[in-house]
Amino acid sequence: MRDRILLGLNAQQKRAVKHTEGPLLIFAGAGSGKTRVIVHRVAHLINKGVSPREILCLTFTNKAAGEMKDRLRAILGEDEVPVWAGTFHAFGAWFLRREAFRISYPSSFAIYDEADQRSLISRCLKHLGAQPGRGVSATLAWLANFARDTMQDISELASGLPFDPLPVLSLYEKRKRESHAFDFADLIFAPLTMLSADEDLRDAYAGRFPYILVDEYQDTNPAQYLLLMSLARERGNICVVGDDDQSIYGWRGADVGNILKFRDDFPQAQVVVLDRNYRSTQAILKAATALISHNRHRVPKELKSARGRGREVTVGGFADDAAEADGIAHAIDRLISSGISPGSIGVLYRVNALSRVIEEALVKRNIPYAVYRGKRFYENREIRDLLSFLRILVNPCDEEALARAVNVPGRGVGEKTVETLRQYARHRGIPIAHAAGEAVLDKAAWGAQLKGLEEFHRIYTEIACRAGSGDVASLLECIMEVTGYEEALREEPDGEDRLNNVRELIASATDARDVCLYLEEKSLMGRADAQAGERVSIMTLHMSKGLEFDYVFIPGLEEGILPHARCMDTGYGVEEERRLLYVGITRAKKEVSLSWSRQRTVYGREGFQAPSGFLSEVLPGEAQALLELSA
Repeated sequence: MRDRILLGLNAQQKRAVKHTEGPLLIFAGAGSGKTRVIVHRVAHLINKGVSPREILCLTFTNKAAGEMKDRLRAILGEDEVPVWAGTFHAFGAWFLRREAFRISYPSSFAIYDEADQRSLISRCLKHLGAQPGRGVSATLAWLANFARDTMQDISELASGLPFDPLPVLSLYEKRKRESHAFDFADLIFAPLTMLSADEDLRDAYAGRFPYILVDEYQDTNPAQYLLLMSLARERGNICVVGDDDQSIYGWRGADVGNILKFRDDFPQAQVVVLDRNYRSTQAILKAATALISHNRHRVPKELKSARGRGREVTVGGFADDAAEADGIAHAIDRLISSGISPGSIGVLYRVNALSRVIEEALVKRNIPYAVYRGKRFYENREIRDLLSFLRILVNPCDEEALARAVNVPGRGVGEKTVETLRQYARHRGIPIAHAAGEAVLDKAAWGAQLKGLEEFHRIYTEIACRAGSGDVASLLECIMEVTGYEEALREEPDGEDRLNNVRELIASATDARDVCLYLEEKSLMGRADAQAGERVSIMTLHMSKGLEFDYVFIPGLEEGILPHARCMDTGYGVEEERRLLYVGITRAKKEVSLSWSRQRTVYGREGFQAPSGFLSEVLPGEAQALLELSA
């Protein structure tokens, strides 16, 4: 078994895998096989006698966690390996299902996503008589999340707002608790708060997971960092894997300083640098290294390719954005004509606004493509509608879910009636879903509103009676039947597409019997991973993280776009923009084409552009000559 675990690993990878006790920092350069190292290290620990149940593996995406589990099962030759592997938020939810009773929450709590959060904040604004402008609820949601993720004072973060957000957010927290709900920031903040306040609880979980591994450590925010420290500080048996050169999420609270100060947190830590790149050619790595070496806040490292020299990175200058897009489409057309699969080609850009002209150029040449920026499957209206019924079955206090379900399909129950129902439930101290029946008996509404509540109460009662008699798929089919939602969708112009989504949802619930766990899984679903198939992939540089393509095109290398205008005021901002381009370049296996346009229309405004200063850093001297020729 030991030979199989170490087979095929290079010297540095073996060193990381064989380290079992004490803190370990693994700097894993782009394409250096970090996932393989994590999996083989876990397998090595188990082979050495560590119980799988004592190992905690934290990732940032469900895909990464799933891949980790699949590889671990394969290498150990077992059908199931009970290592806890999942995202930070999934771990927080798992912890709270077991411990939320300590803060007077039921284990059946709801998890509010961004839409639920904004909806509740909007209601709080209205309740307080505020007249917010457009986007205020989204701003307040961001403020609440960012404050908890970064452990900062809301008052300081909100100093530029034209009104005091504290009463609104205070009411938001109160209403959320009344609904027995946590939002996504709570899934980290609440466990952290509980562990910080209770030494016995902290010791219990530190003892439960004496071996901790963290992927993409450079993307951790302050709250996640403190959560990790509360679990690992005493034993110091933590392994973190990451790359400071790929830290690109500062705008949502990630702190690259967490990985840079790891040796301050754990002075006895061993450090391993994985600098053997198995993805990109040396020419691509040379350009990427030349770029990132201009960052001051990093650990110096130079990747070496296992794929040979390869073609140099190219820079193209164009008269305007239409010419640039046509040039990219022409190059892609030639690649496809030579037998290259469209699915091996990626077009990556800094801002979504750049996709329009690229799409138009691809359409003109009949090149198949897919744009990855759209809504997630679980954000589709019909999916949220059905899940709202499941939510009130497991948590009848969930006001946001009820406000949605009460009108699925439409039965004329207005906002005022829903608010009346909320007040009715609070006054009597009963869950809002149960209040509907009593409100009907007391005639708390009238006319069409009362009739709508009566219909909803009938539907809710029938569904509740049939819950538990089969799997979740059967329950979803029951909801479709009892509500008449299928007929309602068929009457919509895009009804068949929505019904196909419903069928997909029902299929996903086959064999799932625990509604609460099923809802938690769906709530924690990340953005769907791009699976382009035989289509050119078009996406932002941020979305490209973790993906790879044979051929990569990056347009819009202009001052104000990349680096972005809002990030150019500080050195830290420019450094993150540089890391973003570094990530884009290192997605490529074979070739990278960078380009810029002298004239561009963005957000409806046409203007003259200056080439990005990053271009001369990627290809010193050569790029400058190209820029002059482009002029």
